[in-house]
Amino acid sequence: MKKFAKKIAVVLLVLLVASQLVLCVYLCNKNPSQGTGSVNFTIVVDAGHGGIDGGVQVDGVKESDLNLAYSKSLGNLLETCGFNVVYTRHGKDGLYGLPTQGFKRRDMQKRQQIILQSNANLVVSIHMNKFSQSIRSGPQVFYQSGSDSQFAQSVQQSLNSLTGNAHSALGGDFFVCRVSPCPAIIVECGFLSNPTDWQNLQTDVYRQQICQSIFNGMMLYLYST
Repeated sequence: MKKFAKKIAVVLLVLLVASQLVLCVYLCNKNPSQGTGSVNFTIVVDAGHGGIDGGVQVDGVKESDLNLAYSKSLGNLLETCGFNVVYTRHGKDGLYGLPTQGFKRRDMQKRQQIILQSNANLVVSIHMNKFSQSIRSGPQVFYQSGSDSQFAQSVQQSLNSLTGNAHSALGGDFFVCRVSPCPAIIVECGFLSNPTDWQNLQTDVYRQQICQSIFNGMMLYLYST
């Protein structure tokens, strides 16, 4: 039974990779872009936090730094496939200007401005998670309650295939998702409060695995819509 399940998993992976290639070729031929990408399809990759807002911090590891590294890796995969990628944050600084009162509100408003001006087709916001108990682990995808959850579910399915978890995409009220006029998700790539996640999230290999899984889920979503 286990051997059969493994064969099915391999077949599904092959089909997913094939669908990625077909989708990229299809978009390149159908929508020649006037921008930096080879397809007329824009994806905003949002690295959460930044500057004095470091997000979750555990044992010297700062969420904002990991968010930036993961966003760049995901963006590179998308750019390689020909998509036009817009980053909300290129460096470690926040988007709020001066670190004065109201900086968080200004930071979020700047992210909204970038999303709206980009005419994005999809938005992915990258974060790291934390829970009071260390038993929680693995990546979790969130979306705006009341909106279509298919994008979030596709990415969560792909991430579960990597980790073996059975997490479900969860709805809620999230600023970046709420203000985005296109499908938008938040990907919490793992729990810094979990010792295994904490260690894995800092490695290049795991970062590439997580980002490849996010990418695969995005392709699965686009291929099915």
